[in-house]
Amino acid sequence: MRKATRKTKNLLDILHIGSSIGWLGGGFMMLTINIAGLLTADPQLRHAAHEIAHVLDRWPLTALSVTALVTGALLGLKTKWGLVRYWWVTIKLVLTSVLLVTTPILVGGWALDAVDRSGRPGVLADSAYLVDRAELLGASVSIISLLTFMLVLSVVKPWKRIRQRTYLKRVEASGQRDHGKAHGDGLPSTRTAVDRT
Repeated sequence: MRKATRKTKNLLDILHIGSSIGWLGGGFMMLTINIAGLLTADPQLRHAAHEIAHVLDRWPLTALSVTALVTGALLGLKTKWGLVRYWWVTIKLVLTSVLLVTTPILVGGWALDAVDRSGRPGVLADSAYLVDRAELLGASVSIISLLTFMLVLSVVKPWKRIRQRTYLKRVEASGQRDHGKAHGDGLPSTRTAVDRT
């Protein structure tokens, strides 16, 4: 695939970094809202907290996560990093994809159930609501942890190429071939030519 120009790469970098930081910030917002809903004794505030969390999860966070995935994939395809060339890039791609698929399905479902149940009287005696609330809190912590881990991967870029040994063998073999050609190893033997005559 054709490599990106400097302007294109800069644009992709801005979009990718911005969406990734926004996604992480949204995760902290979700955690704060879930904690507020957990600690408050005001039923209206509790219900409002779950409604806000549901809206954030359904629209802004989904848009940010999709943008982060698409721009990250484009940066991988159009730069030297690739998508499955380096461990840190591949791990980031897998984690982003997992979060993008599981968050709307699991967290979105729990948030919607919490919105529905928190509007009922005597909700704190509802075991199903208590389970939803605990799942939302645990999901917020897990998402923030994974996003922070991916941020560290982007900055540190640990580990080597996925097929480092194979790559090194190819480089070594290529160097040996070039060395042999430079010393005439690939030319026909003079002795053989004389013997044939």
